Amino acid sequence: MKIKDNFILREIAGEHILIPVGEAALRVHGMVTLSESALLLYEKLQSECTEEDLVDVLTAEYEVGRDEALRDVGAFLGQMRQVGILEG
Repeated sequence: MKIKDNFILREIAGEHILIPVGEAALRVHGMVTLSESALLLYEKLQSECTEEDLVDVLTAEYEVGRDEALRDVGAFLGQMRQVGILEG
């Protein structure tokens, strides 16, 4: 899976925000704000990766166990799918 190309990441006033463009702007009304950990996962999703790859990124960057990282990644991916940001 990876991020669709029709979202632009911008840093505005210290916040990381995804802005839909093109077709995505017709489906997604508004912008998506990313936390620091969500930004880390979003950046990893710029290229094809698996859910396990994302769990590995979280456990390497933060002091978090695999079970908690797996839950967090699952929640993040669920939100990204709901908004229509993921392909694959």
